[in-house]
Amino acid sequence: MSDTLTQVKHGADKLDDTISRPALALILLILGVSYLFNGMDRQMLPALLGQINADYHLTLAEGGFLSTAFAFNIALFGALSGWCMKRFGRRATLVGGLLAYSLFTFLTPLASDFAGLAIYRALTGAGEALHICAIFSCVGAYFGAQRGAAMGVINASFGVGAYLGPVLGTLLYEATGSWHTPFYAYGVAGAVAALLVLLFVPKHFSEARDLEGVTVASSAAPGGPTRVFNRNLVVVSLAFAMMGVSFFSFTALYAVFLRTQLHYPVAAAGATLGMYGIGSLFGLVGGWLGDRLRTPGMLVATLLLAVTGHLLFHGPASQIVQGALSFTFGVLVSGYLYPRCISVLQRNVPARDVSLAVSIGLPFFYVPGMAAGYFFGHLVDRLGWSVGATLMLTLPPLLAFLLLLAYQARRSREVSGAAAVAH
Repeated sequence: MSDTLTQVKHGADKLDDTISRPALALILLILGVSYLFNGMDRQMLPALLGQINADYHLTLAEGGFLSTAFAFNIALFGALSGWCMKRFGRRATLVGGLLAYSLFTFLTPLASDFAGLAIYRALTGAGEALHICAIFSCVGAYFGAQRGAAMGVINASFGVGAYLGPVLGTLLYEATGSWHTPFYAYGVAGAVAALLVLLFVPKHFSEARDLEGVTVASSAAPGGPTRVFNRNLVVVSLAFAMMGVSFFSFTALYAVFLRTQLHYPVAAAGATLGMYGIGSLFGLVGGWLGDRLRTPGMLVATLLLAVTGHLLFHGPASQIVQGALSFTFGVLVSGYLYPRCISVLQRNVPARDVSLAVSIGLPFFYVPGMAAGYFFGHLVDRLGWSVGATLMLTLPPLLAFLLLLAYQARRSREVSGAAAVAH
């Protein structure tokens, strides 16, 4: 972790010497905490889905839909986030997103039926989209050539939240006897995080220009991308979509699989699902490592993801083994592939369009998510867990691997650009 922070601080020194290292560390901590609460909110509902299904008399497919309903609005508002950041600024977009998803998380237990639940959970995605796109645009633009390391640090905080979300959520449920309690608690926590961002993240950080590979005489890296829509952006976005299918299928119904097929108690299922979040902590070095392993690293990681996804639903029932597999899944998706793909997307548009890269590419990850939980549940009902898991968790990473074979690294700013210059 210390090596990663050194890389991040080194990048900051090159880009802007007006923010001291202690102040920069505080900014990253606050942004990380805001993203931590995002992860807590996201992973809480799947861990409590058994109780929610029982209270509202939902089918497995309906419950799976609730787990991923937010993804539709992440895709929609993710696409709109570029306009929001240009119109209102990155910091305002980030704070507004935090407040929005926190509000709808708080309102979720007030739903009277499945339609109300679906609406509230879908609307949390609108806030999450603005929050996610803004936070990665801020970090990517400010750190430039060191963006991979910085994004890995931020994404690691999501991993902490992904672990704490189901663990604390199930503990609050058991302590109070109500699944409503964690939704109220997490809603308030997200609002507090928004206030911290507003008070302590300065505009000269959030609105920084991306100068990776940019020379004084040009706004684009020599030999790098000259327009937003290009072959590499499309290839990486489609591969990112395949990773999203696998990820959302896992998060939607893995805890239900543990409860119904492996007969885990509620707390044990939540803790096993939460091991995904611990694996996400690999992001502390995963983003930095991704910048060094580049395309070969992405190819290997997608193959490993296919193997891990298969073993999660076909491997031993032991909680130790399942916890290790969940941990590995987190390492591969949130600890390595997610920050790496965001970094690559930003490096395959002209420097001035870094916010657009996130608003274009990120929805591809979430578009499949809006249907992944539903289709996974439907496949399980029709064909069983084995076939459903193979189609939704094993096959998509293999397709991502094939897509990435068409990626041309030499056309990105990462390879062709010069070192970032000072602001």
